[in-house]
Amino acid sequence: MPVPGAYEPELEFSDPSAVRETALFSFNPLVYLYFMLSFLIVPYPLYWCIARRLNWETNEKSMARHWSDMFHGFSYGTLLFVFGNYTHAYSWITVVAFYPMLFGYGWIAELPFTKTSLPNIKNWPFGMWAVFLTAIVIILAFAAFHIYWAAIHPLPFVIYYVCALLIPIFFFVLSFAIIKETNENWSRTKIYRIRVWMFTPKKTAPKPPSPAAQEEGQADSAAVGDGAQHDASQEVLVTQIPEPTNPYTKKISMHLHHWQIFYMLAYFTRFTHPVSQVGAGIVLACYMEGICACNVS
Repeated sequence: MPVPGAYEPELEFSDPSAVRETALFSFNPLVYLYFMLSFLIVPYPLYWCIARRLNWETNEKSMARHWSDMFHGFSYGTLLFVFGNYTHAYSWITVVAFYPMLFGYGWIAELPFTKTSLPNIKNWPFGMWAVFLTAIVIILAFAAFHIYWAAIHPLPFVIYYVCALLIPIFFFVLSFAIIKETNENWSRTKIYRIRVWMFTPKKTAPKPPSPAAQEEGQADSAAVGDGAQHDASQEVLVTQIPEPTNPYTKKISMHLHHWQIFYMLAYFTRFTHPVSQVGAGIVLACYMEGICACNVS
């Protein structure tokens, strides 16, 4: 009985040589193994050991924390491999670009002026601004190339490619909505104000009485008392609306990690062009440095 290979048509595995560059997803178990070995299983302990020996900044991790971060790495890596089309895009060029950048990013992070974070942007020194702006220019240059390269493929691939940016934007906006809800009890307060507005009596400016209205004034005097009772009952209803409860006991804030940004970018470096493969090595290295040195949460 033959041993099943990495490409088995009966199991619908993707053939790396047959997967098109415009494929939105693909999976091949052998290439997946190479991918995980190259970008997680080998670099994680390698970076950790070298960073500790060089006294680079790393978070203290127990064995349970290492296991948790490795598990997260496998989870994120599997999604990236499948939907980043790395069955087709995985290359030795990416691996060669990955390892120098992995330790290069760690070295840059150890410079005196880079020991800061994005929330502290108002207090950044000049050196940090220089590094940040250089990184932005490089990212924009790679982005321009990748959008151009996607545009030369048959439609509607470039539409899917560019619109995929809406996914991280959606989660980014959702994060701000969660912050607003937690810090301001936004939804309950909004519902409370709407209910108060609905039950509050609406007052209109009085109009000058006409001769006919004056003649009917005496007939309406009895209705005035009924209207006053109705307004009073509405005021009672307003006072009976309970104040919104606040179940949140802590304030939260946004802290965007560098590895999250580069992980998102790794979905777009999905082409076999050498420039794209070098870009894949760079963003995977910056993402993996965060997995190795920080606590993934």
